[in-house]
Parts: sequence; structure tokens; C-alpha cells
Amino acid sequence: MFDVTTAERRNDFRIDHGAGLREALEGLLLHNGVGLDARMRHAISACVHLAVDTPNGPPEDAEEFLGRLDAAWLLAAWAECDSEMSLLATLAAGEVPALSWCELMFTTALAPWSSSPAAVHARRIFLTGEQARLSAVADCGLGR
Repeated sequence: MFDVTTAERRNDFRIDHGAGLREALEGLLLHNGVGLDARMRHAISACVHLAVDTPNGPPEDAEEFLGRLDAAWLLAAWAECDSEMSLLATLAAGEVPALSWCELMFTTALAPWSSSPAAVHARRIFLTGEQARLSAVADCGLGR
């Protein structure tokens, strides 16, 4: 995917290497949206962003992705980025944090025993390396 909105010059295009991975992971839980309210759909998208778009680059496999759905890991990864820290604070707040629910849903959805087409596709992206490995980015946001 191209990110034209944050380009520095008029003809400066940036490739969003995490787009395919984010789309597959979000689609894993949002493919039909049944039973999920708007808050949870936004929480899922935010969790995927925080785990995939880190300055460290995207996760190499499903196990690494699941390990990143941990508040302490995310705090360390995004320590220098105010907007992502705000997202994390929101996801980790409350009696039943959305981050915990996202971790549970992704853990069961990416489990090897899950044979749903969306889970198979998401695991395949990790296995075939379709998502390009990003080098560490200097700035904390997508394409900035």
C-alpha cells in the first residue's frame, strides 16, 4: 500500500509494508463483525497497530505477535511515542481491559487447531513472509 498523505514531497510515495499483515490480523477477528460492538472493533485495530507497527518492525511469526500483546512489552516498545502511549493507556484501562480481551481472542484465533479460513490465511502470512521485514523506523508512526 502507498501512503501519500504523509509524504514529504509531492511525488514522494512510501510503501506501508505492514498493511497486509494488519489486514489479515484484523480480518481474523473482524471478518464478520458479529457480536462485536464498535469499541471492540476499534480496540482490535488499535492492538494490531501497536503490535505490528512498532519501531522494532513487525513480528516475524504468530508467537511473536501474541507476545507483543502484553502491556509491559508495548510500553517499552512505544515509550517515546505519545499517541501510541495514549492508545495503550486506553486499551489497558478499566476493570476488564480491552487489551486482555484482544490477547485472548487472538490467542484462540491463531491457535494451530483453528481451521477457519481467516486463521489459516493469517498464519500463512507469517509462514510465507508475505509481510516484508521493516527496518527500525526513526519516527513512531506509520510512514512518518
